[in-house]
Amino acid sequence: MHNSEVDADSLLERIELMREKLVDIGLREGLTAPSTLKYSELLDEQIKIYQMLMK
Repeated sequence: MHNSEVDADSLLERIELMREKLVDIGLREGLTAPSTLKYSELLDEQIKIYQMLMK
């Protein structure tokens, strides 16, 4: 297994955990709450990194 595969796997795990946390934040604080939107932006950044790794 290459380093990039290990990195991509760990990044994918992080993305899944962040998705779960985002849902929790959204349900607790509302989907349009500033904290929800900010966390969504952080998740988007991780997804973009993952997509670049997969190219």
